[in-house]
Amino acid sequence: MSKPLEPILILSYFFPPCNLTAAQRTLGFATYLHQFGYYPIVITRNWEKKISSPDDMHHDSGKAIIHEKHENYEVYYLPYKGNLRDRLYAKYGNEKWIFLRKLLSFIELTGQHFHTDFIPFSNLYHFADEYISKTPSIKKIIVSGNPFEIFRFGYKLSCKHSISWIADYRDDWNTTEIVETRGLFGSWLKRLNVWSERRYMKTAFCITSISPFYARKIGVFNNRPSEVVLNGFFPKDYEKFQQHDLYNEFSIVYNGMLYASQRIEVFLDAFKRFVDAHPAHRSRIRLRFPGILFLEEVAKRVEGFMKGYEDVLELLPRIPREKVLEMQAKSHVLLMVSHGETKGIPSSKIYEYLGLGKPVLVCPTDHDILHETFESYNLGRIAENQDEAFQYLNGWFSLYLSNGYGSLVADRAYTQRFTRDHQAGVLAEILDRID
Repeated sequence: MSKPLEPILILSYFFPPCNLTAAQRTLGFATYLHQFGYYPIVITRNWEKKISSPDDMHHDSGKAIIHEKHENYEVYYLPYKGNLRDRLYAKYGNEKWIFLRKLLSFIELTGQHFHTDFIPFSNLYHFADEYISKTPSIKKIIVSGNPFEIFRFGYKLSCKHSISWIADYRDDWNTTEIVETRGLFGSWLKRLNVWSERRYMKTAFCITSISPFYARKIGVFNNRPSEVVLNGFFPKDYEKFQQHDLYNEFSIVYNGMLYASQRIEVFLDAFKRFVDAHPAHRSRIRLRFPGILFLEEVAKRVEGFMKGYEDVLELLPRIPREKVLEMQAKSHVLLMVSHGETKGIPSSKIYEYLGLGKPVLVCPTDHDILHETFESYNLGRIAENQDEAFQYLNGWFSLYLSNGYGSLVADRAYTQRFTRDHQAGVLAEILDRID
């Protein structure tokens, strides 16, 4: 007789049907941990309200607790009811009650360090607390952040129930190298955040994060053991895209968000030079940015830099994931852009691109996880500068013109190590070490 699965609680703000990338990480844990002896019970917020813009997360969603049982895990979706600040923002946006909203934000962001109920989704904590009280077989918890306030839940549950928990960082909190303008209010919050992070982490069994660089620096900052659990991809999501016909035009895609720290201009300079080098084939070249219109200022940045090249440029709104995957599968090159010299930021696109098995250009490189991942990938190319990117584009374009693209086949033995099930196995090995 096989050994019964050990129940394990997973607390995560993001979980499907949430359509944001963060939801995929905990879905991977929930889907595959049964293969390694664990039965996940996920506690998350309700996601009936679709997320089309960042503002949509301020809206109420759901009115009752929804319990769903899947084959190898179960989920509790708890109603999300925004606080007064959220309701004001949802109704008036930035048009009215600006000072009141700022005051309420100050109260919330300060108060949540001292009392759990200042957190808008504190019902996740209260539900988990009651669930653990009624289910003594729960001995281990995974708490996945951000939002980083959720780590307070792991801390409180650990103290109250003497239960072991893992702090799973999708991003770094106070160790981020992305500099933000603070001011007096921001500096006050920063001190509180540092105080809380170190206090909460004292009770964590260990810290997990999405890259070696992140795990190392977060662990050192908190003086806690740290482990790497990559994001990965679901192989089944990409099976039907493996033999997809390519676009008639030579197509390059950059999917998703673009931040100020990403020097997309290095690639765009190379791309414009590439277009200019092939005037007879200009109508057969496309550069596509699905999802970039999600943030208007980002779209304007690219649009402004590409003046005179509008005929080869497509800036698109956020579109359904299936459509984005199809667009990428039909493309000839997928683009990765590092955050300058900032290390350890492994965009979720890494794993999407590997899952699709497409040629990938990293430009510019980060000399870290992007570089290491795609340098070892047989279809990956690393461009340190505009000249190198230009040369790689020309090489791929020559294959395109000679109908030789069929010779580019991904090394599936390499990409397998980045699957969600493989990474769930890594997490299970950590869980197994908890007494």
